[in-house]
Amino acid sequence: MKNTMKAGALLLAGMLALSACGSSDEPAEAADGETVSSPSPTATLAVGQEQYTADELLAALEAVNAAQGGTGVISDDATLRQYLDEQSLPEGITITPATCEGIASFANFFGDVEQANIASVRLGSDQKLTLVSHPEASALDTLMEDNGTGLSECAEFEMGDDEFTAAGTTERRDVSTEAPTTQAFTLTMTAEGTTLSGLKVSAASGTTNVVVTDSDAADPEEASAQAAELIDAVLAELEK
Repeated sequence: MKNTMKAGALLLAGMLALSACGSSDEPAEAADGETVSSPSPTATLAVGQEQYTADELLAALEAVNAAQGGTGVISDDATLRQYLDEQSLPEGITITPATCEGIASFANFFGDVEQANIASVRLGSDQKLTLVSHPEASALDTLMEDNGTGLSECAEFEMGDDEFTAAGTTERRDVSTEAPTTQAFTLTMTAEGTTLSGLKVSAASGTTNVVVTDSDAADPEEASAQAAELIDAVLAELEK
């Protein structure tokens, strides 16, 4: 019973940002296992040429939430920023290699938000849509590159303490959106015969990162298709 309870705690810790913060994904795998980036359809970005205000991000999320039935819970910049500041792994829990902590918790996938504007909406119990708009597009370019490197280094990792360990894996996925660059992967945690899989999709357009996380990706094809639809809906609202 003790090990089962600890396994559940570890799995929950591993899926923390999936269910509460933000993003992940997966449809068909890329043939070479690398991140797939689709080229921008036009020379001039329709979305993210400049940083969006917090109010503009909220307006886009409110429109998408209304189109989804209006039952989502929206967090504005101040609320989401406070939440992110409070997140940490449970006491005594470590991740090996240590560099994989950002992947396991998805902390790295929002980048440095100190000068960014952020907002999110939780759609149901499993899915969350987060917008992060940076002052400069270069910040997001660097973030996407670093995340790609992190995924390569963390295809397999472990999470636990001296008494118990859960095995984690990440797998890149090929997801297509209207954004110039899209990264997607699944995160799977296994312990005590229990396996949980989550999906994250991150779509970058200029200054702005649109991230969908789904903490229940038992059907990755369906989860990734839904994530792509949500991202494209947000991009359409930001373009208006």
